[in-house]
Amino acid sequence: HPSLTDGPSRGMGLSELHRRGVVLDATDEPHVEDLMLASDVLVTDYSALMFDYANLDRPIVIHADDWGAYAASRGAYFDITADAPGHVAHSYRELAWLFASGSWRDEESARLRAGFRARFCAFDDGRAAERVVRTLMLGERVEHPVPVAVVPAQAGHDVLTSSRAPS
Repeated sequence: HPSLTDGPSRGMGLSELHRRGVVLDATDEPHVEDLMLASDVLVTDYSALMFDYANLDRPIVIHADDWGAYAASRGAYFDITADAPGHVAHSYRELAWLFASGSWRDEESARLRAGFRARFCAFDDGRAAERVVRTLMLGERVEHPVPVAVVPAQAGHDVLTSSRAPS
């Protein structure tokens, strides 16, 4: 994690796994897309990267050791510990157990990931840009993979939904 700066193991006691090449420190890698394609699993806290990674249909583990404090101080659109894209570890011990036991890639992980993708990734079908251009620039009516909710405009005219604020 970028906030941990204690060398290759980043202070998590992973020196032996790092030495053997099992765990790689990619903190300074400038292109996260390359890392996603090269990785077998994503371990993340509350990064929005999980939404992009979910489209690869690879295991995701949420490390939520501070979820209560995080949600209270910053707010959240949903409870990631209840609607996670994979297993949730609430401590480093739980995180280590998920990997030592192989649970990070079990059937439950696949089930959680499928539910997450169905809920949050319905528009990630490779045709999103086409729909945006056809709808907003060409004014065409385009069929969407799921119903789209019109969000009321906050001021004047909302260019993303074409709804208008009440006069």
